[in-house]
Amino acid sequence: MPFSANCPACGAAVVFKSSASFHGVCEFCRSTLVRHGGNLENLGRMADLIEDASPIRLGTEGRYRGVHFAVIGRIQLRYEAGVWNEWHLLFDDMRGGWLSDANGEYLISFLKPPGATLPEFTTLMPNDELKLAGRDFVVTDIEEAMCIAGEGELPFAFGAGYPAPLADLRTTGEGESAFASIDYSETPPLFFVGESLPFAAFRFANLRGEQATKPAGVVKALQCPACGGAITLHDKAVQSVACPSCLSVLDAANESLRILQKAEAATRIEPLIPLGSVGRFAGKDWTVIGFQQRIIRTEGVDYPWEEYLLHHPKDGFRWLVESGGHWNWVSTISKPPSYQVGFPMATHNGEAYRRYSAGSAVTRYVIGEFTWKIGVGETWEIIDFIAPPKMISRESSHKETTWSLSEYLPPEEVAAAFKLKTPLPAPVGIGMNQPNPRSESHRRVCSNFWKFLVLAIVAQALWFFILGGRTLLDQRLVFSPGKDEPVTTQSFQLEKDARNIVLRHDTDLDNNWLGLGLTLVEKKSGRAWVAQSDVAYWHGSDGGESWSEGDRSRELVFRDLPAGTYYFVIDPEISAEKPVAVADRVKVIRDQAAWSNFFFLLIFLVALPLFSRYRMAAFESERWKDADFLASGADFGSGDSGGDSDSDSGGDD
Repeated sequence: MPFSANCPACGAAVVFKSSASFHGVCEFCRSTLVRHGGNLENLGRMADLIEDASPIRLGTEGRYRGVHFAVIGRIQLRYEAGVWNEWHLLFDDMRGGWLSDANGEYLISFLKPPGATLPEFTTLMPNDELKLAGRDFVVTDIEEAMCIAGEGELPFAFGAGYPAPLADLRTTGEGESAFASIDYSETPPLFFVGESLPFAAFRFANLRGEQATKPAGVVKALQCPACGGAITLHDKAVQSVACPSCLSVLDAANESLRILQKAEAATRIEPLIPLGSVGRFAGKDWTVIGFQQRIIRTEGVDYPWEEYLLHHPKDGFRWLVESGGHWNWVSTISKPPSYQVGFPMATHNGEAYRRYSAGSAVTRYVIGEFTWKIGVGETWEIIDFIAPPKMISRESSHKETTWSLSEYLPPEEVAAAFKLKTPLPAPVGIGMNQPNPRSESHRRVCSNFWKFLVLAIVAQALWFFILGGRTLLDQRLVFSPGKDEPVTTQSFQLEKDARNIVLRHDTDLDNNWLGLGLTLVEKKSGRAWVAQSDVAYWHGSDGGESWSEGDRSRELVFRDLPAGTYYFVIDPEISAEKPVAVADRVKVIRDQAAWSNFFFLLIFLVALPLFSRYRMAAFESERWKDADFLASGADFGSGDSGGDSDSDSGGDD
């Protein structure tokens, strides 16, 4: 039942919708109130909330798994990279829950028993694996946050300025995408479990007037306190901005733009895509609001790449990353891929990615706006895994791990999206996740190979069983020793010209040989074709092992014969060493299918995909020459940095 009383500070009505809420903040005078039976006690004025970009407010309604809820409270927390909100939810079934919105990600969670002893906060490290509430989690973020303000109803004692050590966890693997959080602000710590869902999944209603459709363009136009240069802010989620004029890094939390980092003398870098440029991707306009250059140093050599932060009023932030003329479209991954430290593979959405490179990425140059408090010298350990044209990258610091998904973009597509007048630099070498340009041609070659193979088999079968191979003569002869007279076969008719006829001998030779002088005669014209052949077959055993040599059968081919009536004259020669009679079954077959031609065709057909595969493999070999790891994922010369690594992905905080 809702509870209502008057604020002891200003007299305004204060309504507690949940029976579990014992603390609240008066929406009129900002007094912190605590319930004692039917009375309210004033604990003092609550600090003002920081204006942010969240479309949610007190009174916002939504649905989760078919159950309606309302937003009845909020606490606002500050951490090193910025500010985020924890919204207190009341469901129609009187359950309580929490909804976190930070950097455009919406996480809903509920208090649950952990089912195991929770680790000490000081012992946690990013990528630690924990089994809690029957699930396997990995630690992705560790923050020593501070609660700075609140409003509405809350189920616990509350006051601005209290520390809130927190650890965020995510499930890995291909099952349910779960999120968990351990709140160390209480003893014992509180354990919350839930999931990350897109904004639309909650079917929100009664959002803030600005709602999710924030206006495009510049939110604020300010001046740099260091040099007086113009500063623009495109989104309230921006936490820092690097002045394009003097390169100072500024805190965007308030209009004073407090200086976070003085610019050091540095060579200016002109972005290939200027800040403020608008590019159209997948039917949406994205504005370039930030630019940074990062490097990995290997054996004293710097390998740089550039990252462009893009902003869309509704869809938030993405990255364009350029390295050696190769471009990638990059977005963050809310659910960590399945990966075990030291292993050569990672799996995301059922697709396997092979480990390619690792190292320490250092930010060397920044201008524009960023969603975290960026700084020159910022260092992350990175690992890249590729499955061209995609790549997943893991970036780890001492207290946070993030994953990103990169998709390769041809330079001409980037240039067309921004309508650049100056051509972008041509790609150098092979990009780590550049699609193999020979893959499509190999696929076509293989597809055509199977088509032609089927046609060849069908044609051979058709010719062998139906169109060809008609028997014209089948006669049994006996060649006796001591008889020198030639033997004449029966006549056979060629009604039309024959491509070939095959004379086949099937004998009963046994450790013997037979010589055959052959003359093919056309009756009417007397034209003759002469040939010589022999048949031999030997067999026996040696040391208990059987052996054989030769064959009892022999074929002879006569080609391009005109129509007519034919017969064979056979002059046999029987071995003098074994003068025994030899039985011979003589068959004449017209246009017999030639298997040799078929096999030659098969060799030709197979050679095409083999050559195509060789060309494709040569491209992959060239790609992996630039990797820190072999194609198998084995170490090729760069360590795992304890497993905390990632790439030139741009999947930043």
